[in-house]
Amino acid sequence: MTEKNAYIYSIGHGGRKIEDFINLLNIYEIKYVVDVRSKPRSRFHPQFNQKKLHELLNQSGIGYLFLGDKLGGLPSEPSCYDEKGHVVYNKVKGMSFYEEGLARLTSANEKKIKIACMCSEIDPCDCHRSKLIGSSLSEQNIPMLHINKLGHIEDQETVIKHVINSTLGNDLFSDESSLKSRNSYR
Repeated sequence: MTEKNAYIYSIGHGGRKIEDFINLLNIYEIKYVVDVRSKPRSRFHPQFNQKKLHELLNQSGIGYLFLGDKLGGLPSEPSCYDEKGHVVYNKVKGMSFYEEGLARLTSANEKKIKIACMCSEIDPCDCHRSKLIGSSLSEQNIPMLHINKLGHIEDQETVIKHVINSTLGNDLFSDESSLKSRNSYR
């Protein structure tokens, strides 16, 4: 699948300047930013607070949609967490609110509307954009392309390989199959 045929991207604002952020959206011809932050604010980067971001995107001709209540990485539903307080993505995937949010993304994809799911983490390997949302889309054969820290594109498969390799590097006794079975935490 080439970039021309893909419609769902992801991007993290990280420490980017708002001008650089909007420039990247324009480079990839993104029409809407779908904010998937559970809490759409930034203490250190107020230009990414929900109201200000919406305003700046609107001025740039880019739409804004908040879906953090449905697709956020920190759901309000207590049953989505394990006994240690970690989010269990496999539980989130079964929730009706998550399925509703995912349906909004798949609808945009069917209509060939280029969107970017936005969160705080600049590296897609560190974010639920790849581990939860991108994984769910992959299960439906819908590609998600991730705009990385350098502004380049990485496909979902590449990002997940990086996630697996970084996790395996931290645990000498794991292998790829055991990681996939544990693929439930943030």
